[in-house]
Amino acid sequence: MSLLPASITIVIALLAVFLIFITGLKYVVASNFARTRLIMSSFFIFIVATLSISFWPYATATLPYSAPAMLAGITIGYLLGVRTEKQKLRVQGMRRYMEHFAHIHFSDIQSLTWWSFINFYSVGGGLVLINLVGASNVLFGGDKSWAILTSAFGAFLLGTIVPYLVYLWSLPAGRQVSSNQH
Repeated sequence: MSLLPASITIVIALLAVFLIFITGLKYVVASNFARTRLIMSSFFIFIVATLSISFWPYATATLPYSAPAMLAGITIGYLLGVRTEKQKLRVQGMRRYMEHFAHIHFSDIQSLTWWSFINFYSVGGGLVLINLVGASNVLFGGDKSWAILTSAFGAFLLGTIVPYLVYLWSLPAGRQVSSNQH
């Protein structure tokens, strides 16, 4: 039985730290909005670290694929995500938006609104990326083609998150209503 590559062990440890961190935020940060900003920022850092640790030998080989993928992701992230969040803020007002920012209501799912989708997208995209990293390194032994494919997907995912993060950090956090008060 052969050992896993060191990069996989490091990425799994990083995943554990990330999950512990976001779980701990639930108990430390009362504001849904402030907590979501921190979670999305740490998710971004986690993806960058995961890709860097896993595929650093292929950095130059992935650049011609990952740069356009990231630009496409930024475009889609802005056109779909940020514009929709701005609409949600206009409709709900700042106070209600901040109070219910991270909530997914059944009516959101029924009407397939973007803010219900973005939460599923982030988690789903992260899971797909982690599985691609594992497949690239374990099943395909660090094959260059799989490294390029995984890096391009990760860059696209990062690109969709970038405008959303810029938007989140542009809004004032202030004193928000606790997520436990309804």
